[in-house]
This record gives sequence, C-alpha cells and structure tokens, in this order.
Amino acid sequence: MNKKLVSFVVAIFCYSVVLGGIFCFIGYKIAYGRIENSAPSRIPQTFYATITDIQDNSIKVKGMEINDINFRGEFCFFIVEETKITWRYTDILIDDLDVGDNISITFTGEILETYPGQIQQVEAVQLLDDEK
Repeated sequence: MNKKLVSFVVAIFCYSVVLGGIFCFIGYKIAYGRIENSAPSRIPQTFYATITDIQDNSIKVKGMEINDINFRGEFCFFIVEETKITWRYTDILIDDLDVGDNISITFTGEILETYPGQIQQVEAVQLLDDEK
C-alpha cells in the first residue's frame, strides 16, 4: 500500500512538472511575441539631416552621409504639438528652423515606404547649427 501511495505522488509530481513546463513555454511564447511585435515602435532612433523644405508644420529633409545607409535618403514628417524642438537644450519653435539647417530627428514610429519616406511619430527635432 505504501508503494502505491509513493507511485501516485511521484506520478502527480511528474504530471505537474510537465504541465507547468508546457504552460510556462506557452506564456513565454506569448510574451516574447508581444515584445517582438511592439519593439520597433518603442525604440527611439535618431539620424541627421539637412532641411530642404518647410511648409506650415511639414518638414522635408535629406539624410546626411554620416548616417546609416537607410537614413541617407529624402524624408518628410509633421511637427505636432508633442514634438519637442530644441537648440542647445533650449526649446524653440518651428519658425526658428530654416531651409539648409542641419538637424537631428528622433522618432519612435515607422517610416512609410513612399517617396519621400514619411516618418511617423517624430519625438524630437534638434537644431545642430551653431547659430539659430
């Protein structure tokens, strides 16, 4: 009778370990999938560009040669209320930017594959020139 009880306890323990491992693996796969799908839109990316056109709150730029090859083309984006525009750590307005200015663009969204590429969710624009 003691052997049956020990066998039963061992069987329940093994069953629990296997079942727990399966649930743990499923949970891991779900969590990893969510992280993988949301990661590109959350990681800020920054590149350098020269302003080629400004129309109201829309800016068109050409990426500089020092960038990764993916950021050397032409892009456009909108300045929205949440977009922070700075020069030497001081907030400035879009009116302070001019064609020919060198800027850095930090964004967390996607770039639509159009011509020019449309940058989504621009978080910050920093004027890089010595004088404003």
